[in-house]
Amino acid sequence: MGIFDSSRTRVAPVFGRLQCLDPSGRLWLQGLLELANTRKAQRPDAGPSRLRVAKWWPREARLAAPPGLLRWLLEHAEEPRDASAWGRTPEVKENRRRVVDRDADTLAQALRSLEEGRPSPRAWYVLEGPSQPDVYLDSDDVVIVVEGKRTETAPTTSTAWMNVRHQMLRHLDAAWELRAGRRIYGMYIVEAGTSGAFEPPFTWHAAVESTISDEVLRGSLPHRTPDERSQIASALLGVTTWQAVCSEFHIPDDVLIPEVFDHTLGARTTRRKSGSSPQPTLPSDHLDAAEASHTAVNAGPT
Repeated sequence: MGIFDSSRTRVAPVFGRLQCLDPSGRLWLQGLLELANTRKAQRPDAGPSRLRVAKWWPREARLAAPPGLLRWLLEHAEEPRDASAWGRTPEVKENRRRVVDRDADTLAQALRSLEEGRPSPRAWYVLEGPSQPDVYLDSDDVVIVVEGKRTETAPTTSTAWMNVRHQMLRHLDAAWELRAGRRIYGMYIVEAGTSGAFEPPFTWHAAVESTISDEVLRGSLPHRTPDERSQIASALLGVTTWQAVCSEFHIPDDVLIPEVFDHTLGARTTRRKSGSSPQPTLPSDHLDAAEASHTAVNAGPT
């Protein structure tokens, strides 16, 4: 993070270039999926449709936590890993404490509130906020989530209320709710190893395999059936590198920004991973031209 923030030094410059190459995604989306398909389980298929949503920094999509997970968390709540998860107000803290202590009336109230409609991510009975992939793409055929890394050597593997909740599975879990019959795919894009090749470091290949292990799938997706877990695991293509993407699509190396020079970083050194904004969408028949222009402008040097 900080001056090496991958959202600003890798994600926005690279995907801004890809969007400039073709806002519809038809010239690069299939190639990107195949480049990331390091598991080789099955050939991915981007389909013929145009992208209708394309989101990354500074307008990342926020994908609501699945209702089934929110119910499971209430029914199985234990002491959070981070004390701040209890909440900011006495009322929120008291209600969450009662849920952890298995107070039947409080739990029943919380479950009723969940059933009444789409809850605010800040509601006291919501124990997981929205998932925020670095890149969110969708068309009439596919939903794609991308987690981009630069300096990190491993993905995030837990949340405040879950000891096991892998970052990519969290994204795919939320995307599963939005699929509406479409194929879903997930991928990591990371920094290449120091050898000068385009290959991801071994640790990231190991992270992919760990993510789809039975133990991690059960821990991260306790609200899903075994068949759903298997399908979500199959949606994880694998890992590629920023350098490989640039090479594949003839993007100049100098698009990969060394550092972010921003005097405001001192007050904001980490990227927000949750929030209350609704999932942003674009018209179903085309990628909004104003959004494409905005993203390209904010994508860094071209």
